[in-house]
Amino acid sequence: MKAQNTILEAEREADKIKTEAMKQTTELKQTVLAEEKRLDEREKKLVDRAKVLDERFESIENKEKAVEQAKKDVKRRSEKITEELQKLARLSPEEAKKLVMDRTEEELKSYVARKIREADFEIQSTSEKVSREILVDVMQKSATDYVAESTATTIDIENEELKGKIIGKEGRNIRTFERLTGVDIIVDEAPNQVTLSCFDPIRREVAALALQKLLKDGRVHPGSIEETIYGIKNELSKEIKRTGEKLAYDSGCNDLPQEVIKLLGRFKYRFSYGQNLIKHSMEMVNLGGQLASELGADVNFVKKACLLHDIGKVLTHEIEGKPHHHISGDVVRKYLKDEKLANAVESHHGDIDTTSLEAEIVKIADAISGARPGARKDSYENYVKRVKGLEDIAKKYEGVEEAYAIHAGREVRVIFKPSIASDDDVVITTHKIAKEIEETQNYPGSVKVTAIRELRVTEEAK
Repeated sequence: MKAQNTILEAEREADKIKTEAMKQTTELKQTVLAEEKRLDEREKKLVDRAKVLDERFESIENKEKAVEQAKKDVKRRSEKITEELQKLARLSPEEAKKLVMDRTEEELKSYVARKIREADFEIQSTSEKVSREILVDVMQKSATDYVAESTATTIDIENEELKGKIIGKEGRNIRTFERLTGVDIIVDEAPNQVTLSCFDPIRREVAALALQKLLKDGRVHPGSIEETIYGIKNELSKEIKRTGEKLAYDSGCNDLPQEVIKLLGRFKYRFSYGQNLIKHSMEMVNLGGQLASELGADVNFVKKACLLHDIGKVLTHEIEGKPHHHISGDVVRKYLKDEKLANAVESHHGDIDTTSLEAEIVKIADAISGARPGARKDSYENYVKRVKGLEDIAKKYEGVEEAYAIHAGREVRVIFKPSIASDDDVVITTHKIAKEIEETQNYPGSVKVTAIRELRVTEEAK
């Protein structure tokens, strides 16, 4: 009985396992069928997509072939049109190109002229008022009684007999004097006068003082000449040092080395265009300091640069082949070791680019000082040369009929031929003339270029 129950229990367990296995098999079959169905649908989509891609690729190939054919057709038509145009116009490709370039140049000329007018108007409207106010204020504050001075090269003597003393027996006195001073004495040009000739102002000053002292003393012989010249040189050396120290103190530059102080002291005996360097430099210090204050620059730096900007002028007779402002830069580099200061002093004539606002202020101050009425004197030869140079620059441009420098070379009136130069040509050419004058000519202040183009038609009624 117990065995039968065990068997029945085993049979029921086996039926249960079999039922469960059949259920799992059925579910697995359904899963497999669903996956097969999904794969079939995906394969179908891939086939459809491949078909679409093949169609698009074929379409692209056809379009590329069409584009290539179109390029060939366009090139063929362009060549045909070019040939027909050449036949009609009777122009070669080079001639046609030149024609197009000429027309383009005419169009650009009008555009450039318009842009120049617009730029000039913009610059004037935004900067002229402010700059005028600053400059006028500075110039009014720095109005001084500085006037041009002339270098004395002649010495008056009481009578012609003193010339004999100066010459001495067999010319001994004059030879000794010239040898010790390095100055040439000319005794036969004007009555009751002796002329001293030398490029070095210090030597000329020593010679003048020594000669005056010798003539006043009355004892003129090689021994007294040597003794007097030696004493005058010592006195002048002390005077140069005192002058340099005073100049440095008055300008507020108390940290200058002794070598620079001695060079500054020589300003007393150096003139440029009739203007003494001490007066010019102190005026520059005044102008530069006020401009720097107005523009927010380094006032002390500008004053020092203004004081030293012409220091090279006292060395031009010793260093040949270099402009004075380049020598000034070298002096600053040697004794002050300041590159910014060197640039400020050597760039005030415009041939070297400025690297700071202070350098620009030095350049402006120098222009104001040099352009001030009465500040400088110019020789007749230099004046004629400058005026002729301005006129020659203007006359060489195409379309210019005549040019006249007026107002002592401050303005150039340029008269254009109306039959050759258009209004646009006048604007561009005037700009070029002003630019060339700025780059090639030396002049104090500024030069105004005024263009005149006038068409006159006269008919007579009879």
